[in-house]
Amino acid sequence: MAQVIKPKRKFSTGAPDTGDLVEGEIAINTADQKVYMRDGSNNIVEVANVGATVDDATALAIALG
Repeated sequence: MAQVIKPKRKFSTGAPDTGDLVEGEIAINTADQKVYMRDGSNNIVEVANVGATVDDATALAIALG
């Protein structure tokens, strides 16, 4: 059976706070159309957005494993 992955979602503009995500967790912002994650240094980083290029999408695939 397929696994359902349901990332956290935010419906208003802006990145999530470090208190919203644990290390490696992803969040989708529907207002900004961006994807964020919390890295190993406790930073929230943008990993994709609606204007992303093919190279950006490749980097996201690598980051998510």
